Amino acid sequence: MGSLLITIVYTGLLAWGFFVGARQIYQGYRQPEGLLNPLFSNRWAIHMFSVHIFIASAMLFVIGPLAIANKSTLWFWGGVIALLTTSIPIGAYFNRNPQTFGKLIGRWVVVRNFFEYSVFTVVAAVAVNWSNYYLLLWWLIAYRYLDVGPRRFLQKLYDTPEKKAARPWAPILNWVVIVTIYVLAYLVVDNELIRYAEVPADSVATHIPADWEVGVVVGFNFALLLATWTLTKRYTQSLIPAPTPAPRVAAGSPSPTK
Repeated sequence: MGSLLITIVYTGLLAWGFFVGARQIYQGYRQPEGLLNPLFSNRWAIHMFSVHIFIASAMLFVIGPLAIANKSTLWFWGGVIALLTTSIPIGAYFNRNPQTFGKLIGRWVVVRNFFEYSVFTVVAAVAVNWSNYYLLLWWLIAYRYLDVGPRRFLQKLYDTPEKKAARPWAPILNWVVIVTIYVLAYLVVDNELIRYAEVPADSVATHIPADWEVGVVVGFNFALLLATWTLTKRYTQSLIPAPTPAPRVAAGSPSPTK
């Protein structure tokens, strides 16, 4: 019963986070005035975010589980590279955690990101251990959804200067909650308490990729890199103010330089 309850709560947090991301995409296209992060009202920005959410969801719910179940390092790291390709521009251009959620959460997110990049690098550099890959997927990658719902919900306690002045403790509460989720997520995943998240048995043979699989993974990531670069370029160009047109001089009027 304990494992079932934990699985239900974990899945509920995943679904909540996914719903918030999907709703933000909808607002970006249909209701930009309702966005928590107004930067996504830019059409190129919301295109970038939509691609990121698609890749993150595909990695967490499809590619990652299949890669682990079949012990395919090619598909696992191919998915991770795709996720990083779409994540870096989002973090660089649209990370509004300090402004939206307060400096405490903003600093936490920066530290957490550097920690997670380091963990991925270390795991990639050492001998293959599918327990580590399982942990990366259902803890670090899944956390992109796990804390979103509670973080956005608690942010409503201090989303205006008046509320923040009346509840100076609210940002601290929000930080405590999301850090608690981070730690508890590690514990439940490490102890294999999520019923549908499993470490593959030793008897499962390591997948040997065919040449066409390598071509698909490399080709897709190269195409995604070009697409992400193009979207990022279009976004930065959209921020450049349009040049002011020169005043028109009526025919027969004296030149302003005379």
